[in-house]
Amino acid sequence: MGTGKVVAGILTVLGLAATSAPIAMAQESQEAGENNVPPTMLILDASGSMGETDAGGQTRMDTAKEATHTFLDGVPEDSELGFITYGTGTSNAPEEREAGCEDVTTLAPLASGQLDDIRGEVDGIEASGYTPMGPALRQAADELPEEGARNVVLVSDGIDTCAPPPVCDVAKELHDQGIDLIINTVGFLVDGEARAELECIAEAGGGQYLDANDADSLAESMRVLHTRSINAYESDLEEYEGSDSETAPTEVPADVEAFSSPLHDPGAALNEINSPAQHWRIPVEEGERLAISGLTVQPPSFGGLFDTRFGMSLDFADSACRASDWNQVDSSSAQGVQAVAAISEIAGEECGADGYVDFSISRRGNFLKGQDIPLELKITRFAGEDTSDVPDPEEESEVPEIEIPDDTVTAQPGTWFDDAAELPDGNEQGVSADIVPGETHFYKVPVEYGQRLAAAIATEGTDVEGGRGISVDRLDIKVYNEARQPAMNSEGITLETESSTTFGHAAPLNYRNIEDGTVPTRMLFQDGSQYISVNYNRLSNSDNEEVGDGEQHTARYSLAAVAEGEPQPGPTFREKSSDSPDAAGAKEPSDSSDPATESVGAAASSEGMGVTTWALIALAVLVIVGIVGGFIAKTRKAGTK
Repeated sequence: MGTGKVVAGILTVLGLAATSAPIAMAQESQEAGENNVPPTMLILDASGSMGETDAGGQTRMDTAKEATHTFLDGVPEDSELGFITYGTGTSNAPEEREAGCEDVTTLAPLASGQLDDIRGEVDGIEASGYTPMGPALRQAADELPEEGARNVVLVSDGIDTCAPPPVCDVAKELHDQGIDLIINTVGFLVDGEARAELECIAEAGGGQYLDANDADSLAESMRVLHTRSINAYESDLEEYEGSDSETAPTEVPADVEAFSSPLHDPGAALNEINSPAQHWRIPVEEGERLAISGLTVQPPSFGGLFDTRFGMSLDFADSACRASDWNQVDSSSAQGVQAVAAISEIAGEECGADGYVDFSISRRGNFLKGQDIPLELKITRFAGEDTSDVPDPEEESEVPEIEIPDDTVTAQPGTWFDDAAELPDGNEQGVSADIVPGETHFYKVPVEYGQRLAAAIATEGTDVEGGRGISVDRLDIKVYNEARQPAMNSEGITLETESSTTFGHAAPLNYRNIEDGTVPTRMLFQDGSQYISVNYNRLSNSDNEEVGDGEQHTARYSLAAVAEGEPQPGPTFREKSSDSPDAAGAKEPSDSSDPATESVGAAASSEGMGVTTWALIALAVLVIVGIVGGFIAKTRKAGTK
């Protein structure tokens, strides 16, 4: 009778995802007590009608018990969960109506760390009495905090048998006390009268009603009725606002690896190539190459198919500095992360001769017209590159097909590069996650030179109602390298797609792609962590709408990724000087690398030593040699006397 689906439904409706060992970030989040699910009270109908059997031969109550036990086995201990039932203390005989309409029992007050207590209480539930929905909603609200996002989920198979007051009035009263209190309902095998009442409760409570006509559809309804707060990233980087003057750009110190800036709306149309720009200046040493990326950090939103035209570009002030540049900007929606990227030529006589590289970023279109868009910029340095041992880069080829294993674990994805969840080996295990419109998830996969990222994603659809006119719900998948530059063209799949979709690198990673790569492969120049972002992009011709903190519809997807191919030698870089700032992402060489040099596979880059630093070292060596030579000569002279 689909008990497994019932279990999955309860897990999702409460938003309490259990996490397995391969998803390290999820473990850390749970250990830290972090949970993006608001405090939740589950109300389970235990009135007499729940004693009836369904087509599978079990009573509805027995199904609920079994599902609840399995659900509790997967709930993190720190989840704030409460459990209420009604109809267990009396029969539904007329003479017991007064007592039955007060028969609401809190099996477990809202708390964390009480899962064993709830398990013991569930076994003792016996369906027998009335259906006091109004008193149960009041009791659930009393159990929840007075402020902040709060959630009530009511599962029932019939109407309120204890009115007045009408249960819809109770739901409206409770919801009006705080907009963050959301009441959702699920109707199981209900008739028209009960359906109308449960729909009324959900509408009055700011939530959603879902209908189910058998055990499997009940499980599916509960799965998609997932209420939780939006999981969004907010930048806390130091700000260096771009100047509007090309001749007086904002100078960013050499030791700053990443910073933020508001990206102003210049009021330029989408097709205005030479729109007003914001300008920055980066110190550079001779022999260095810069990788620069700019990524938007927008508030999660959806809709707005026709009012979110958007454009963005990155340019070097001196064209002699340009080795390559590209953008990954969706002009039709601008949802999720939009990125621009560029790689400079090696600094020397032609580029950066004065010790600086100047660049600018421009914005066009009417997305968030009149508003700033937060922008994060990342500067990665590669100094003194040596590619003599690097083989010729390979040409573009089809991404190898991989299958998502049946064995998936529930992931808690990151919200940005800094907290991306590391994926397990996709040959052995995949992950699954729920996502709401406007939300973006981040994962990472280690990939060495000579290897390529190969991944697959599958979706199970969504319960989001279509917008007015045109409406498309899709997942947008993007891949970035450690320099946070796009490493793959964006891939989009609609939520109606039944088969899995393969995506990944167009060719194996090779640093020489900077100079010798083609358009599809020039982005594949850096090994190390490759980041996968998944954005729920909901397009419609309604106005662009920011995602709030209340009830959210969800979609679910499964994901698996592997590093395909055999590792090959990568480039080496000169060691950074003792007084040079660490480059972005720099770390110790891995065991597989030459300890005498740094490979970009083990580090993003190092800044290297400038001419002045080398001169000082040489002078110090000469002084030491002179002192030692003088001491030896004096000693020999003394020995001849």
